[in-house]
Amino acid sequence: GVALLVTSALVVGASPVAAQSGDQPAWADDLFEDLEEMEPKYNDNIGDAEMSFAEQRVYNQIKGNAVNVYFVNTDVVFSFRMRSDGTLTDLRQSPRDDATLKLLMTRETAEDLVARDNPVPAFVENVRTGERTGDSVEGIVITGEDGEFVKRVTWGVINVFKGIF
Repeated sequence: GVALLVTSALVVGASPVAAQSGDQPAWADDLFEDLEEMEPKYNDNIGDAEMSFAEQRVYNQIKGNAVNVYFVNTDVVFSFRMRSDGTLTDLRQSPRDDATLKLLMTRETAEDLVARDNPVPAFVENVRTGERTGDSVEGIVITGEDGEFVKRVTWGVINVFKGIF
């Protein structure tokens, strides 16, 4: 189990937020606003998150990374940074060139996370149970960003074994 958010997942610190890409659908603006509102709820609850030993190890692999969030079957990509303490910051409505991780989720998964008073447990559960299903994903799937060989291998192993724990 882990961050996202994620998912999500995804948040903004005190810094200015990047503007919407003109190529994104209108729903992306609404979801981005919801993610901005979710950020303090996520950050306020991450310290109280109950995670198994294995979930904590997985979560530790996300900490300290810049993450691109791809909404599968769309061209929408957001991004955020996860601090070393697990809090989220610097949400953007665009991908980052310096991202080391790639987080895949559906729009519906993101909408479910932002609707919660405490998105952390749902984020952890979505990462723990996330898997690729054909051209989509269920939950949240994390891998290394393109060009990040070590992270891709690390997350490939995590994704194979995370369902066992």
